[in-house]
Amino acid sequence: MQTEKSLLKMNDFNEVETSQQLVFTLIKLGVHSHTARCLVCLHVHGPSTSKMLQQNCNIRQPDVSVAIAELRHFNVVKLDSSATAGRGRPSHIYQLAGTLSECIDPFIEEAQDKITNIVSAIATLEHLAHRTNR
Repeated sequence: MQTEKSLLKMNDFNEVETSQQLVFTLIKLGVHSHTARCLVCLHVHGPSTSKMLQQNCNIRQPDVSVAIAELRHFNVVKLDSSATAGRGRPSHIYQLAGTLSECIDPFIEEAQDKITNIVSAIATLEHLAHRTNR
């Protein structure tokens, strides 16, 4: 995996370190790597095309598409279409739909739901094991 320094192409070490921590922590929560990278890139670089995300995140176009689809599923990315000069498909510009805090909330909530389900499953197992030990 590329270092986040090359991923984000920033000069300020503190910003790079903070961005690294954001990406790694999102991944620890269960967010896919490319999704976390695109989310942080959009926060750092602002509105971006798919090509810009490919370059800034150092990931392939299909991976950008999958990441954007996941971000759109959580309603944290807005899509703007811009007409191209001439023929061809319009270019899409992606941007965060809110503040960084608002955009990571759905991922935090999903992780908290998983924790709740795991704690409940553990309690059920302990209860069932206690009943069968009699």
